[in-house]
Amino acid sequence: MESSSSNQEPASKVKAIMSSSDQAPEAINELEVLTYAIADLKKTQDALHESEEKYRLLFSHVPLGILHFDSEGKITTCNDNFISIIDSTKEKIAGAYLADIIDIHLTSAIENALAGNVGHYEGDFISRNSGKITPVRVNFAPIILDEKMIIGGVGIFEDITERKQIERIYFHDIINTAGNLLNLTELLEDEIDSKKRSELIHILGQLAKRIIDEINTHRHLVISEKSKINLSLKKIHSLDFIKNIIGSYNQADLFEAQSIVIKEDSVDIEFETDETILGRVLGNMIKNAVEASAPGQTVGIKCCLEGDLVVFSTHNSSFIPSDIQAQLFNRSISTKGAGRGLGIFSMKFLTEKYLGGTISFISNKKDGTIFKVSYPRQLNLLV
Repeated sequence: MESSSSNQEPASKVKAIMSSSDQAPEAINELEVLTYAIADLKKTQDALHESEEKYRLLFSHVPLGILHFDSEGKITTCNDNFISIIDSTKEKIAGAYLADIIDIHLTSAIENALAGNVGHYEGDFISRNSGKITPVRVNFAPIILDEKMIIGGVGIFEDITERKQIERIYFHDIINTAGNLLNLTELLEDEIDSKKRSELIHILGQLAKRIIDEINTHRHLVISEKSKINLSLKKIHSLDFIKNIIGSYNQADLFEAQSIVIKEDSVDIEFETDETILGRVLGNMIKNAVEASAPGQTVGIKCCLEGDLVVFSTHNSSFIPSDIQAQLFNRSISTKGAGRGLGIFSMKFLTEKYLGGTISFISNKKDGTIFKVSYPRQLNLLV
């Protein structure tokens, strides 16, 4: 009997071992599934974290003002650009109702968003905090759940100050050019001498081309819906360029100034620029110098090379009062009265923003006034 019992014990151990072995693969498979699930969850969490970080960076650094608001029109979050555009503070905005901080002109656009539609606004935004006026383009869109429930919305604010500046400059400059064209047309009607008529016709052609170029430049800006001008660069010669510009101004019947002359020490320089933009700068420089000159005075224009910079300058004998000099490059500051300073502002804006140059002036009673613009010989297109 003992022998029989002894023989059965190893058999039961074998069964137990076999039973354990049979169950092992299933446990291992479950462990592998769990491991993969944990790994997938980690990847999902990492991807979600990365997505949140990208959104945070985009929300913080996008050059637009962005805000979220709930179904009652209460602001839940916004970025720093929005605070800057409306000229307020985070403390005043946090938890505030849109109706309490937004310009009243945007009310309709906000109501459209809360009703489930897209709302638009373009115009001046007046800060309720400071009264600061900022030209903006605004879009409001609703946030709608699958159940068609509107839980709030998002507002995107674009500061279009630069675009509006470009538009003001454009209309100012093209009106000046068209005015010259009209005046020369009247001269042509009265001119008998065939040689002078040919000269006037040539100048008329140059002015017409300049108007077309200015219109095309602005048209591209409008079509692209961007706030920056796309430059069209080409090689030009400085002397030929200013001769063409002067030709449209140097008519005694148009201005009381005796003449516009190119200074003898001027140098002809080949350089790269946008003809239309440079023409607008130099055209304003010459026009301002002519209008500031007394009857019988001469306006001088010069081009030279200073290091690697191409320099254009105009000189007239008048003096700019000291109180105006300090503000001369501000928009609408002028020696000719309120609201007349856009030409000088235009010179600075286009020179520094688009042509990679600098502008300066000196003015005193002894030497008169000299305006100077300096440009690189080759323009790096980083604007």
